[in-house]
Amino acid sequence: MSLWTTHAPDGYECPFCDLASGEFRFESNLCRPTDVVYRDDLVLAFIASHGFEPHPGHVLVTPRAHFELLYDLPDDVASRIMIVTRDMAVAVKKAWQPDGVSTRQHNEPAGSQHVWHYHQHVLPRWHKDGFYFTPKRPIVDPEMRAQKAAELRAVL
Repeated sequence: MSLWTTHAPDGYECPFCDLASGEFRFESNLCRPTDVVYRDDLVLAFIASHGFEPHPGHVLVTPRAHFELLYDLPDDVASRIMIVTRDMAVAVKKAWQPDGVSTRQHNEPAGSQHVWHYHQHVLPRWHKDGFYFTPKRPIVDPEMRAQKAAELRAVL
């Protein structure tokens, strides 16, 4: 049970739960059984239906059970996701020899999440691919960093 408000619409047909079930019940699901790269009791890894051209082939690592957000993941699932994320990054590097690999994960609409089931992206990267290009941010004042660290320590 989630501790946070769900962002899934009423009647949401979760494509990742559908894929994890092996039943493929939802016609709207863009995921296919042939996308699956790895599965165990806790985690599923598969090729994403949406690519980042011109280099398709990024992997999504998800819990098999339905958890919408990072905030809700049990420790055993969270740790297994990280191990499988690492293993998928190594596989991407070996299979396609990209210049690098990025991982990313989003929570809630403001965090750019749009599938309401936790998922970790593993993306092959190439020099000058333009993905994630943002100018360097200014250095945050050390006093502000200390204040922010204290605020986080207070809620841990």
